[in-house]
Amino acid sequence: MSTTIDDLAVRSRLGRRIVRLLLIAGASLAVLLLALWAVLRVALLPQTGEWATTLGRGPLAVRASVPQLVWLATTPWVGERLDGLTLPSRLGPLRLGRVPAGVEGDAPVLTVHCEPCTLPLPPALGQPTLRVPAAQLAISRDGMQHLKGALLLGVEGPDEGLRQAQPERETDRSRRTVISARWQARRAGPGWQATVDWPATPARDWLALLAPGLPELAVAHVEGTVALHADLTLPPPAEGPGWRLVPRIEGLAVSGLGTESWARAQTSCGRTPPLPARHWLTRAVLAAEDQRFYEHTGYDPEELAASLQANRQAGAIRRGGSTLSQQLAKLMVAGGERQLERKLRELLYALDAEQSLGKGRILQLYLANAPWGVDAQGRLVCGAEAAARHYFGTSARRLTPRQAVTLAAMLHNPQLEATRWQARGSVDPARLRWVVGQVRGVPARQRRALVAQLEEEATQQEADTALARAESAPAAASAPEPERAPPALLASQDARLR
Repeated sequence: MSTTIDDLAVRSRLGRRIVRLLLIAGASLAVLLLALWAVLRVALLPQTGEWATTLGRGPLAVRASVPQLVWLATTPWVGERLDGLTLPSRLGPLRLGRVPAGVEGDAPVLTVHCEPCTLPLPPALGQPTLRVPAAQLAISRDGMQHLKGALLLGVEGPDEGLRQAQPERETDRSRRTVISARWQARRAGPGWQATVDWPATPARDWLALLAPGLPELAVAHVEGTVALHADLTLPPPAEGPGWRLVPRIEGLAVSGLGTESWARAQTSCGRTPPLPARHWLTRAVLAAEDQRFYEHTGYDPEELAASLQANRQAGAIRRGGSTLSQQLAKLMVAGGERQLERKLRELLYALDAEQSLGKGRILQLYLANAPWGVDAQGRLVCGAEAAARHYFGTSARRLTPRQAVTLAAMLHNPQLEATRWQARGSVDPARLRWVVGQVRGVPARQRRALVAQLEEEATQQEADTALARAESAPAAASAPEPERAPPALLASQDARLR
């Protein structure tokens, strides 16, 4: 009995000692964790204006410097512990990996793999995100404060339609399912200034990446390559675009989409008799919509670059950059939405039409189908013949130079200009003068006479506006500008231009 009591006492003392040891160990661990958390918080504390993000939630949330996080993640002993870790994100699940030093260079490489992945796009490209089957970013240090690596973007493989339409390309396509780029980033300001370079890559692969749902990819034969250079500011600045794209396109051509059938297609716009290339309306339309029409192959690299620049500065789509061939493709098949996939469809059909129809037929089809707003009853006015009769009561062939440039000036925004015409009997005078200045292949005396006529009309309109305001001064703030009929002397004034 005594032995049993002694054993119980020993066990009790041992239990208390173990509890005390556990409490001490737990307290020590808590103190250690708090110390590590404090050290980590100090180490990750962003400098003023530095790119930062929030880690964790609630009272343990830490505001962390993004450059410092990347620097720690590329540290060998940290990278080893990140290997195999999966993190949730807005892009998709991110799986971290590590490539030891010496395998792909002198420094170890941190890999971030996302599958599938939703990548953000600049607003100027027409859609907010791009969903790709897989993406992988490789990051390694390049000196003290700089980074370098590779970006791999997965491309959907050929679908059944492509294998049936182009069986000889199946093996070739199976080897090209990834679009790769090399990148470098140097520390600058709150983050990095990065450059990304994609080498010349088959245009078909880019199309499959950017618009995998395009049904035309199953039947179209696409030739050519696209290389791309990008400059990026990370993080994106609060003001300004923060990015620049420079594409280099070579040998781009498309066939197999059947655009030759457009020549026989019936139009709801009514018949427009062919207009000769020297006609004032033909020249004015080319001046207004596509001045390099006879020089490009369906897309205009100069206009494309200018549109990218304008949209980049605006942070949204402000300039389309479409050639006349692309506009015809939009009228015939692509539709009017300003989306990336629609623009790519438009491009494919425009390139195909250039080969199957030729410049002359494309120009005549555009004139026969182009929109010129709606009439007072809300009915669409389309085709040059219908537009000439609606706005001027004459046939397209009998349009005067002044009338021709008016119709051409309306094409950049037909509905807006049609509304302006109904209210004022004229279109944007600045746009009119610009179109006249761009018309080529007409005698200089005709151009000078037309410019003088436009200036005379502008002076008269200003005088009429001032008189109307003076007559209705008390109600000037609320009364609309009086409706004006189309200029009655238009035809007679144009007589001196001939």
